Amino acid sequence: MFNTYSVEVRSKIDGLVKQVLFTSAGVQAITIGAFLSGSPPQLPVNAIYLLKCGWLALSISIVLSLCFMLGQVLAMVAVGFRFKSKLESGRKGAELLVAPLPMRIFNWVVGLGAFVSCAFGSMALSLAAMRLVGGLGGT
Repeated sequence: MFNTYSVEVRSKIDGLVKQVLFTSAGVQAITIGAFLSGSPPQLPVNAIYLLKCGWLALSISIVLSLCFMLGQVLAMVAVGFRFKSKLESGRKGAELLVAPLPMRIFNWVVGLGAFVSCAFGSMALSLAAMRLVGGLGGT
């Protein structure tokens, strides 16, 4: 039962990380593409600042997502080593094999950081777009 739960949670985490990567990279590609086109939009100064902050936040989100995925792999390797050690030592009984605490903390902090950076970057780009069309005092 715990194994099924673990697989389901890992699947949800993988799906969320893929969505964060897709959102961050997709939104960034679309907005940067608009500025590389023949006639980039003319933005107010405050909207340009928001745009730059949004791009930076989305880039940070992509890097943190990749670091999180690496952390997940390393955590699985650490659990594998613990399982191998249990088998080789011949210890009997049920044991909960988890990754080391520092690795779990790293994954939580980096994973949440990636999500927050993606959300902040998306909001910043949305605010910049609203200022481009005249909303929020961006005229």
